[in-house]
Amino acid sequence: MSWSILFCLCVIVGVGECQIFPSLMTNATMAIVIDKEYLGDDYDNFRNKIEEFLEYAKREILRHGGIYIQMFAWPAISIKREFSALLSITSCKETWRLYRAAKRENLLHIAISEHDCARLPQNMAITIPIIETGQETPQLLLDLRTNRLLNWKHTVIIYDNFITDDLLTRVIKVLTKRTSQVSSAGISLMSLFTNASAFYDDINGVVRSKLAGLSENMQESHFIAIVAYELVEIIMTFAKELKLTNAQTQWLYVISNTNSKVKTLKRLKQFIMEGDNVAFIYNNTLINGTCNGGVACHIEETLTGFMKGLDDAIVQEFEMASQVSEEEWEAIRPTKSERTKYLLDKMKKYLMQSGSCDNCTKWKFETGETWGREYQVMETDESVAQILSVGTWRPSDGATLVDELFPHVTQGFRRKTLPLVSFHNPPWQILKTNASGDVVEFGGIVFKIINELAKNLNFTYAVEIIKSHNPPNVSATIASSYGLNETSSFMDLINNSETTTFRVPQGILELVHNKTVAMGACAYTVTEDNKKIINFTDPISIQAYKFVVARPKVLSRALLFISPFRGDTWICLSTTIISMGPILFYIHKLSPVYEYKGIRSKGGLATVQNCIWYMYGALLQQGGMHLPYADSARIIVGAWWLVVLVIGTTYCGNLVAYLTFPKNEAPITTLEDLIKRSDTISWSYSKNSFFEAQLKVSNDETYMKIYKGAKEKPNKRNMIAEIKAGRHVYIDWKIKLQYMIKQQFLESDTCDFALGSEEFSDEQIALIVAPHTPYLSRINQEIKKLHQMGLIQKWLQDYLPKKDKCWMKKRSIEVNNHTVNLDDMQGSFFVLFIGCFLSALVVGIEKCWCKKVKDKRQKKVVQPFIS
Repeated sequence: MSWSILFCLCVIVGVGECQIFPSLMTNATMAIVIDKEYLGDDYDNFRNKIEEFLEYAKREILRHGGIYIQMFAWPAISIKREFSALLSITSCKETWRLYRAAKRENLLHIAISEHDCARLPQNMAITIPIIETGQETPQLLLDLRTNRLLNWKHTVIIYDNFITDDLLTRVIKVLTKRTSQVSSAGISLMSLFTNASAFYDDINGVVRSKLAGLSENMQESHFIAIVAYELVEIIMTFAKELKLTNAQTQWLYVISNTNSKVKTLKRLKQFIMEGDNVAFIYNNTLINGTCNGGVACHIEETLTGFMKGLDDAIVQEFEMASQVSEEEWEAIRPTKSERTKYLLDKMKKYLMQSGSCDNCTKWKFETGETWGREYQVMETDESVAQILSVGTWRPSDGATLVDELFPHVTQGFRRKTLPLVSFHNPPWQILKTNASGDVVEFGGIVFKIINELAKNLNFTYAVEIIKSHNPPNVSATIASSYGLNETSSFMDLINNSETTTFRVPQGILELVHNKTVAMGACAYTVTEDNKKIINFTDPISIQAYKFVVARPKVLSRALLFISPFRGDTWICLSTTIISMGPILFYIHKLSPVYEYKGIRSKGGLATVQNCIWYMYGALLQQGGMHLPYADSARIIVGAWWLVVLVIGTTYCGNLVAYLTFPKNEAPITTLEDLIKRSDTISWSYSKNSFFEAQLKVSNDETYMKIYKGAKEKPNKRNMIAEIKAGRHVYIDWKIKLQYMIKQQFLESDTCDFALGSEEFSDEQIALIVAPHTPYLSRINQEIKKLHQMGLIQKWLQDYLPKKDKCWMKKRSIEVNNHTVNLDDMQGSFFVLFIGCFLSALVVGIEKCWCKKVKDKRQKKVVQPFIS
């Protein structure tokens, strides 16, 4: 059986009873909810009109198929799977409940509801709120909110006395209530006039005083001015005068007392300044014309669009099904969601092209395009701002936009080309040139930041180059081993002693001050004097000053064995040993125990020398051959052993520490240390630098001494030699001193320099912009984000020297375990040598003494006389 015969049978039998055709389009079912409670007395009238129109539509519009209609008087219905579409005429709350139920079954939902009702998602439904003429403002603002065109957390509403209290209440409600699309928001209200007569008195004075009462902290506020057309110019004038408009604020003017005679608001562009975010929504309703509207009109119009779309869908599916087998058609036929989308697109197209209900009511959207226009070359003599038509609004289909309502909020500078100015100053700005001297590439820290700003604020840039004392490097040699991937090599950077941010070419300041360029793409030191002619962004870097000194040398370890104790400790210990010997001797001698027991002997502890050697042996934990027998002498020896235990343990522990951690010379770490050694060490710093400027005006005593005692900076070779010899200290940026230390290491392979631990006189470095530029706050926001993400710090680290063995010694003394070497043990050999020398000397003295005594004894002996 062919598809055409089957279709004819279905039509004859009735679409509702023919279930064998594989397409749901031939037996589509539509549910129509006519809320009796919502419509009240008009219920029967609307139901009869719908039934009459459906009979007409089935006969005249739906020519290639049929549709089964189920009508309900209450919104509390069960959405069935066989439904293809749903038409509801009910309250906003019930409309959304029905939508959620229809969404689960992929139904096309056509909703006719009350005013101030958030529209259903446009990809699933058509929503038509019934709005009285002149009452469109709340619904219009609600549509903008649900479309996230006014996604503001707080709004300041400025209104005049032409808006009624009821309308104002509805506006407040739609701007604050929470919906499924947007969260709740806060508002502040400001009435310009308290009564109608006030409008005709002193308009300018009233408006100015009211706007002046707004908080000065509203730098990122959002304003909606619902005012008469005559007040717009006045509000715009005073808002700019009171600095309530800038690149951070957004102003939306809602003008209801206009009509179709007002074609555009371009005459207001003279009140829009560079960097403003200003948009207008004004009534463009047709006057002196016949307009259809109301619930009945929209019912007939939407049903007509649906029937036409359904008829087209049936024809399309029959044509497709007739070309394939039944099995193939079951595999390729459209799904329910695809049919829903097809019908929705057809309905929207019909309503857009042929819809007539409430078409007289129309609002236009226009916005100011201002960002970066003062830096563009205009072919015509136009003002800074341009007024762009960006969309329209109708009650039937809501807001239709062809561009952003606030284009600069979402699109920044809209790809405009901004002029910048720069000069070669590595590592901040690195300009790569070709053989002819033309700049072909921009690099360095500043241009990395500029590139991020250009990406986030959506602009391109053209750079004007100012020549300076520091010309671009023609060579493209890269020191890749140090992580540099720019045109200037590592050696270029460390040899460039003139790199500074404290002074820039005068031409750059003039171009920025005169607003010839949008920004100076160069790092510049922030000072109060400079703020008088240009403005600064938030700091991109803060460079601290330090000084470089000769690395402290390791002290001689020849006398390491005496290091655990100070000199006074050794003197006290020696005195104790010498004194304890006689004390033990006299205690031993005076004790009557030996005489009582008859055991006194002449050897052992009976001599002072033996007692002293015994105490010395006990100190070295060697003991002695003789111990006292008397308890009194034993108490003395026992007490001495306890002392020896404490002394020996302390000595051994400290000796291990001195062996592990070599002792260095006392380093110079602070400016105070430097001043204390001013008699042996000189210092210098770069002239015409930020540090010198700070020293001149400082009242700090330390800074004053540094300034007065500074010497003229010697040439580089002499300065390196003086610092290495420990006779000179150089003060500069920490990063430049790190370059110097790295260069010295590369040349000598030794770590001769060290940085002081104290950081002082922080120098803030920022980008420069024109005074009173409206974009400073936005630029600062982006710089803050770069700091928070760590990108700027990472870019700075890319230009720092890579870690080496000197880097570990910059911060502290080496803490790894130390292997004992000959330098550590040389003191022990010195002691042994001195001991041997003294022993040999004493032996000689003993021989001489013994010989002398022997000769003396021989003289005393009487010799026999022999003749």
